[in-house]
Amino acid sequence: MRDEMRPLYAMEKAYDELKPLYEFNLNHPGEFEGWKSGFRTKLIELLGGFPEKVDLNPEVVEKVHFNGYTREKVLYHTAPYVMASAYVLIPDGIEDRVPAVLALCGHGYGNKDIVGINEDGTDRDMPRPLPAGYHKDFALELVRRGMVVIAPEPMGFGERREEEDIAKGPHATSCRKASFYAMMMGKTLIGMRVWDTIRALDYLQERPEVDPYRIGCMGISGGGMMALFTTAVEDRIKAVVVSGYLCTFKDSVMSIYHCEDNYIPGILKYGEMYDIACLVAPRPMLIESGTDDPIFPIKAVDYAYERVKKAYELLGVPQNLARDRFEGEHQISGRISYDWLFNELHQVTHEK
Repeated sequence: MRDEMRPLYAMEKAYDELKPLYEFNLNHPGEFEGWKSGFRTKLIELLGGFPEKVDLNPEVVEKVHFNGYTREKVLYHTAPYVMASAYVLIPDGIEDRVPAVLALCGHGYGNKDIVGINEDGTDRDMPRPLPAGYHKDFALELVRRGMVVIAPEPMGFGERREEEDIAKGPHATSCRKASFYAMMMGKTLIGMRVWDTIRALDYLQERPEVDPYRIGCMGISGGGMMALFTTAVEDRIKAVVVSGYLCTFKDSVMSIYHCEDNYIPGILKYGEMYDIACLVAPRPMLIESGTDDPIFPIKAVDYAYERVKKAYELLGVPQNLARDRFEGEHQISGRISYDWLFNELHQVTHEK
């Protein structure tokens, strides 16, 4: 078969010849803010833009105390016609405002899987075994270190699904419907989820237990995607852990079967995934990546990490980019990230 007969051949050649408009190849630190402003504006446009802010009108609908922390369930509004839900974990013994973390889950049965709730709604004492338990109840690990944690339910997961998908079982999502509907309207599901995450950040800053200047973010897989994209456009996030996501678009979502919620029309004309990650600099970022991750191949992760490192080196803060390259598959590691995030948030200087 001739290569020219393959549908992807011409597109693969086009990728090889791409010169993205916002590719990070700066030579002087003074160029960074202009590059960042231009790329961030374009990225938000590609995500479909953001809606107007509405009053959150939060309502706590559930409150349960456990050993060392309290778990609340809260409902709030993020945009016109959009209601979101989240679990908030508050450590015991808070005497002053403390750092907080946005904990973002990946595909599965929703945010319950990172706060220790089983599929049937019962609570568990130990994380589920791998591979199903790839989240490792990481929101609980964070609250046990004395940080307030919010775990939003992603649009299209858990209780934020269409009724026919809920009827199919806890792991069925509404990603496909929502993604294609959004793209036909000039939006993306990624953009809508980023906006929901920004509104969860707004809510965190209103909580009396939370230091509004010390908020971090951590996500795995699809949650790693949301952690990366939200931090790229939102400076209020002071440190981020991206687990099981940073790679290249070419070697992950363009090469291996992935959910429809991963795609952004036209993004490669402006930047690759590592260019988006450069928008996080100079803020602290830790990349977790398993050497045997089958959907975000480690060779491409290594390459992307080296590209991001250039931004941190240019800005004179190479120490702000960290990595846990662990032996494992598509899963949370945690051997560095939990304490790293705690320490980085406690080092943040208050701002006016």
